[in-house]
Amino acid sequence: MARAKKKPNYNPETIMKELLYEVSALYVEAGNAISIRQLADEFGMTPLKIRKLLITAGVFSSDVCDQVLDLFRSGKSVPEIQRITGLSRASVHSYLPYCKVIYNAEEISLNAERIRLYRERKESIHKFRKHLKEGCDKDKLVEELWDVITIFEKYPFYTMRGFRFTYQVKGNEMFVSRKEKSITRSSVILAMKKAIELQNQVRGPKQLETFGASYLYPIFVKIGLIESGS
Repeated sequence: MARAKKKPNYNPETIMKELLYEVSALYVEAGNAISIRQLADEFGMTPLKIRKLLITAGVFSSDVCDQVLDLFRSGKSVPEIQRITGLSRASVHSYLPYCKVIYNAEEISLNAERIRLYRERKESIHKFRKHLKEGCDKDKLVEELWDVITIFEKYPFYTMRGFRFTYQVKGNEMFVSRKEKSITRSSVILAMKKAIELQNQVRGPKQLETFGASYLYPIFVKIGLIESGS
């Protein structure tokens, strides 16, 4: 019997096209409502790589970007562009489009996982919002909410005060990176019921009236349980 492959045999060109499509589609769809940093959070990449992808897709431009591209097209080398613009080498490269497909096996696999996870998270939110709007059975919503929370494990969120945090799910508990005590599933359920009671119009974490509300609030906004701008 043939030995199973340790890693899928991904097609580099296909993965690159899919990554370019997903990143640029989200950027264009969101318009001015999403920043490079937020895109980086969505795909687990650095802002510099995200900007390079957007430039490659032809959907991002700025004065600095235009200057770097003009200098590069006129025949200037990267060190020369650094001296003229005062940018670091990494920054100059981030303003230049990808001229070839990435063939590094580890990076290809990582990008494939980024695409998969982004799509799964997107679909889980769509499903939850649909059932929330339809007024589905509360028990079903609870299960779906926990599924969404689980799939967003390790995703970077920000509290209303701007503090960055991630969390891990173990059993029926959420362990937040900035907090020693876990947030239990029962606390999440109580917060969900409160948000629904308030018709998704929650003005701040305190209105959720449960332990860990400052962390649950941005998660609920992200998944649509709380309307953005409430």
